[in-house]
Amino acid sequence: MGKILIGAAYAVYAAFWIRFFMHALLWARAMRRLAPAAFTAPEFRIKTWALTVLDIVFFGRLLAVNPLLWLGEWIFHASFLLVLCRHLRYFLNPVPAWVWWMQTPGLIAGYVLPLSLAYILVVRLLTKHERYASPANVVLLGLVLAISSLGVLMHAAFKPNLVEVKLFLFGIMSFSPAAAPDSLLFTIHFALFLALVQLLPMHIFTAPLVMYEARKRDEALQGLMHDPEG
Repeated sequence: MGKILIGAAYAVYAAFWIRFFMHALLWARAMRRLAPAAFTAPEFRIKTWALTVLDIVFFGRLLAVNPLLWLGEWIFHASFLLVLCRHLRYFLNPVPAWVWWMQTPGLIAGYVLPLSLAYILVVRLLTKHERYASPANVVLLGLVLAISSLGVLMHAAFKPNLVEVKLFLFGIMSFSPAAAPDSLLFTIHFALFLALVQLLPMHIFTAPLVMYEARKRDEALQGLMHDPEG
């Protein structure tokens, strides 16, 4: 089973970067075809970037549309980021001090994460007036819910050997594979993670740039509408 997991990890890793670069290339070509924004002054760009950062960090547009969903989404994304930071200790050697500082917040976030996902699924499925839950989106949320729930189980009750986990994961990252931990829950946890990476839509990673372009067009359009010479 360990060799299968290692082979699957490298296959998913290669497929991820191929999809990422192809999507980035298509996005760059699409951006070149667009007409430049009407306003390119430095103060306009700074304002646009600032508003884009606020959109990314605080999900301002979602808050305006659905405050209930916004609450769950913000908690989910914050928890997910903290959990990822906590897991970096398995992939880095030596482990930076800031990663160790993130261990307790990441542990708390690990318990909050599945609760926030359950909340999001309920809100999305019960929201009638808008279609917030496409089948693909529900599958992704379900995968993250399963992965995070297994993580909670492994921390609370069925602990794998963390030394074996570290050797296995760091071995994959350093291209010197080691034996997989003798833990069924970890095997399922890791396999589901690989499935999640494979199913992730690439637009997630270019979303900040897309949001910047959308904000830039909005600002340019507002400027044209208020232009006294227009």
